[in-house]
Amino acid sequence: MHMPVEQVAAAGLAKTETAQRPRVLVCVPRYLPGFKSGGPIRSVSNMVANLSPHFEFHVVTRDRDAMDKRSYPGVCPGKWYQVGGAQVLYCSSIRRAVLLQAYNYVQPNLILLNSFHDDFSRAMLLHRLMGKLGRTPVILAPRGEFSPGALQIRRWKKIVYRFGAMAINLYEGLWWQATSGREKDEILSASPARRMSSERILVAHNINDSPTPSAHHPGKTRGDVKIAFISRINEKKNLHFISDIARDIRGRLELNVYGPIADKDVKYWKFCEGLFADLPTNISVAYHGSLDHSRVPGVLHGHHFFLLPTKGENFCHSAVESFTNGTPVLLSDRTPWTNLNEAKAGFDISLSDRKGWVSALQYCVDMDQDTYTEYVHGTLEFSCRFSIQRAVQEHVDMLRAAINGGAEAPTLM
Repeated sequence: MHMPVEQVAAAGLAKTETAQRPRVLVCVPRYLPGFKSGGPIRSVSNMVANLSPHFEFHVVTRDRDAMDKRSYPGVCPGKWYQVGGAQVLYCSSIRRAVLLQAYNYVQPNLILLNSFHDDFSRAMLLHRLMGKLGRTPVILAPRGEFSPGALQIRRWKKIVYRFGAMAINLYEGLWWQATSGREKDEILSASPARRMSSERILVAHNINDSPTPSAHHPGKTRGDVKIAFISRINEKKNLHFISDIARDIRGRLELNVYGPIADKDVKYWKFCEGLFADLPTNISVAYHGSLDHSRVPGVLHGHHFFLLPTKGENFCHSAVESFTNGTPVLLSDRTPWTNLNEAKAGFDISLSDRKGWVSALQYCVDMDQDTYTEYVHGTLEFSCRFSIQRAVQEHVDMLRAAINGGAEAPTLM
């Protein structure tokens, strides 16, 4: 169901006059039916699905998935569509006039931005800086962009942008969403605005997908392991790190790689391919392209372990999905999920501890069926700590706090 932008805007006044739920305008780089951007899409779509009884959501996003050249099938840019619990405006380009038109139609009680660096966030904040958004409060969710590993990628470009934005007060007076206490500390440490207050950084853990029924994994024999890497292929996810530790492994290791490759990351992927081609014959690596989210549980159940040596994640949806599907994990220490071996849910290892990575991976290769079954059970028990109800309540509290707390208007320098 959709209407042209002009028709929606004309119908909007009567609709908003009678609405009882607070209206939230969400700007996000990619949204459903996209899946190639990974966690942020799941974070926002799960929020909408669970909070739509409490809030009226309107989403502004791009009209195509990451790396795609064409719009989603059946989507006409510039029109509003009902997608689950939200009205969604798909944009073929990021024009400030379109964003202002969407704002005037929705007349939101709150604006929720996703990403510090994305053009949607920058364009909306420029409108705010010029006083076109009135006193509407704004929450910005950086989605892990201030983790130490993320900040090191294209470091100087990010530093120059941050200081330029700070000079004009672009990010002053915002509310901020952190998905953990750790990310809250990272936001404070990065200090992306002149005045950063701990009280205006609200912690709301990401809302996870509902657990899927557990399925059997492949039988586990000593000396043989099957591992999945499911993520975007880029420097931050650190895929090449696996080639360094895998070359010391005794026994057979099969690594299957799933994930999209953006144009800007093709060079990085070619670098990884070269490293994998040079591995010993007992290590096999295969790339299977992008993976639709609906297929993730089946892929996880087809492997013994999930592996992600990431340089930094604020939540790491892919690891959480692995937990809820009973697939033990091997993670870096740059995610919120730690002490995994004690829980027999997998391993979390410092990226500086190469010997620890080799030891953990060799342990996975040498594991027999009985030990592996203990880890599957431990992983399922570990997944019980992800309370959807708690995360939903945290989001409700966060949105209401920002609405009731109002806005701190920036001043144009």
